[in-house]
Amino acid sequence: MRFTFTALDAGGFTQKGNIDAPNEVEAVRQLVDRNFTPMEIKLADVATAATPSAGTGKKLKHTDVVGLIRELATLLSSGVGLADAFATLQDATSHPGLRLALASLINSVHAGEGFSAALRNAGLVLPEYVHALARAGEATGDIGSALERSADQLEFEERMRNEAREALTYPLILILTGIGAIIFIFSFVVPRFAGLLKGRAVDLPWLSEVVLKTGVFVNNHWLAVAATLALLIVGISTLLKNPKFNIALLAGLTQLPLFSNWLSGAETARWTSILAVLIKSRVPILLSIELAASSVRLPGNAARLRSVEDEVRLGKQLSTAIEERRMLEGSALSMLKVGEKSGQLGTMLGYISAYTADRHRLLQRRLVSLIEPVSILVIGLVLGVIMVGVVLAMTSLTEVKL
Repeated sequence: MRFTFTALDAGGFTQKGNIDAPNEVEAVRQLVDRNFTPMEIKLADVATAATPSAGTGKKLKHTDVVGLIRELATLLSSGVGLADAFATLQDATSHPGLRLALASLINSVHAGEGFSAALRNAGLVLPEYVHALARAGEATGDIGSALERSADQLEFEERMRNEAREALTYPLILILTGIGAIIFIFSFVVPRFAGLLKGRAVDLPWLSEVVLKTGVFVNNHWLAVAATLALLIVGISTLLKNPKFNIALLAGLTQLPLFSNWLSGAETARWTSILAVLIKSRVPILLSIELAASSVRLPGNAARLRSVEDEVRLGKQLSTAIEERRMLEGSALSMLKVGEKSGQLGTMLGYISAYTADRHRLLQRRLVSLIEPVSILVIGLVLGVIMVGVVLAMTSLTEVKL
């Protein structure tokens, strides 16, 4: 059971926090053993265990969490104590979710919990490798550096996602604009030409018949068409929020020639960066590989990393296991082997991650440069077919029947 308490410490200052005990009597005894004079003690409200964003009315964003980790790393690296660092950040922030998380951290530390346990119980949505880095920081007595590496990795991953999102924004706008233009032509332009031909015995080419009938149908059932498009957009948006669908979509895109190398480069940059950060923080190699495997998005890469973990556990070198599974090639693999021989594995993995990220950005630019003209070509082709169908229909009116 968890109890909240208010007590006076040996210096006469008021302290508040949480304490775990089987009953209230035992909780009081533990406080006395810590030289606290209990003033108030009661069973903790279960509602206080809610996540930082629950009931705050303001969602806790990924950037908020990364900023908190970065600021905490700066304070701890400057020699500020844990409790003082948490209190300072709590006073400095106005975000209700962050204040709730920091209050949980303060209570946990006052209750005698270690930093890694307090961080896990704070309700912050963090990757598992951050908790491993926190444990490693506790073991080495350098929590500030561990959190700084965590913030670097979190920012690296966010930067990769933002770059991909920004690169695909313009092609997406181009495609949506083209689709909108096609729908507008079918809804308002084509039906007007169809009206000119209504009631006339004209032999239309099959292309004109298809274009005109489609335009008339869209015009007569515009409400149903609009509702269908709205449902389609909502359905796609819902699916994109589903992690399983995203993984399946990424797995499908890796089978396409244009997307395969691009996505593989992003995945390689991700797991090498995580592995570099963990190894630099002196996290055991097997645990580092396991956490890297759990952080990648493609199931195939995760399975290969776990098989690498099994091989390393049996005594095989990391570079050999990775080479056999063709997860790194060329200069990246050479750097990994050099890092193993020189004892600078973490540093070399960092170089590999940076090198792979640069190649990923180059492939990304090439992919976007291909998507844009292809999109313009397809949209132009569709609009051209529509206009050809309309022109053929109009020229049919001038044909003289003999």
